[in-house]
Amino acid sequence: MLPVANSVLSEPRLEPAGAGPAIVVSLGNRRRVWVVLVCWTVIWGLLAAEGGAYSWHYFDLGARLITHPGVAGGLHVYASHPELQIGPLALLAAVPISAWGGAVMAQFLLTGCGLLLLKAVADLRGRLAGVAVRPMLLLFTGMLTLPVWCQVASHFTHLDDALALAFCVAAVAAVAADRPYLAAVALAASIDSKPWALGFVVLLLVLPRERRVRAAALTGAGVAVAWLPFLVADPRTLQLGRFRIDNVDDSALRALGVQAANTPSWDRPAQLLLGVAVAAVCVARGRWSAVPLAVVTSRLLLDPETYAYYSSGLLVATAVVDLLRPARRLPLWTAAATAWFLLDRYCSGLLPPEGLGLLRAAYCLTVLAVLVGAPRRGAPWAPTVGRPSTTRAWLRSAAPECDSGARLPARAPRTR
Repeated sequence: MLPVANSVLSEPRLEPAGAGPAIVVSLGNRRRVWVVLVCWTVIWGLLAAEGGAYSWHYFDLGARLITHPGVAGGLHVYASHPELQIGPLALLAAVPISAWGGAVMAQFLLTGCGLLLLKAVADLRGRLAGVAVRPMLLLFTGMLTLPVWCQVASHFTHLDDALALAFCVAAVAAVAADRPYLAAVALAASIDSKPWALGFVVLLLVLPRERRVRAAALTGAGVAVAWLPFLVADPRTLQLGRFRIDNVDDSALRALGVQAANTPSWDRPAQLLLGVAVAAVCVARGRWSAVPLAVVTSRLLLDPETYAYYSSGLLVATAVVDLLRPARRLPLWTAAATAWFLLDRYCSGLLPPEGLGLLRAAYCLTVLAVLVGAPRRGAPWAPTVGRPSTTRAWLRSAAPECDSGARLPARAPRTR
């Protein structure tokens, strides 16, 4: 291996006896990894920005309408423009961005958000298992995930999907930290950014029963606060759920035999039900970190469209699985997702659309089958009652043994 690669990927070192903790994280190595990932993200962000901000006009329009009450604006925005399949929180977030730089500002912020999400998941691994992520695992996961993240951030600039994924990661971190109310707020914010994120609420099943119920109620309240004003002001807002898009030739939906010209009426409920069912199985089998992957893969399988930014959510979800439950030194889930993304994106000249649809369906069905068929790891939900931070204790017990990473100092349980 080249000397530069050796310096970036070298493993954490033992500290001499008497100089502090027995084993510490090699901060220098990790800083070098982050320097590489920042440069990598800048390169791919600039490449994706060429002809980018493809969908920003929807957010620009929505930001103008929601701040100008009237027949077509304010609380009537969804009734008059059902094509704005954007949650209220994302529309409100678009208002200052549109005023302070528009598409360019959105591209900059969302591209940087990808790095922040990766760091949040890596830090969560350290807090959860007491073992820092290996530099090699972090580097390879980032180099595979961040270019695809730039599709949602810089090329399409879908603020709503990016926010939904960011709040999902925040919910994962909150659940792992045994903070049910913070998890509930994050999940509500995710749904209020993009309705398809509703399936992420399965994360609350990780919590003990009494906290789970209260957190679910808070999530429901957060969703109601965001959406009810629009429904009360104009019941035609319900048209959002009936908005249809074309069922393209290379969709997995067509590969599964659904030949409708556009979105079937049952399709979006089916996406939600499938994602929730598979995610619940993941939690029951002790694989809670796969909940986002189950929800996103179900969307890819049953959605009539095949936009590249859909895959950004897939890569974020696989990164969560690889970084939180790394059974190996390399991010195999993320590598498999990237391989499928590249085949789907660059084999259009080699395969007919129907072939790409079959490839998409085969990949998604394989992922869902592996998630459902994986053996039980650890205990199901309902950890031991009466212990402080019981959720965190269960999550640690459910995590696999880590492979010689640097162990972090133990944290005292949070008192209530």
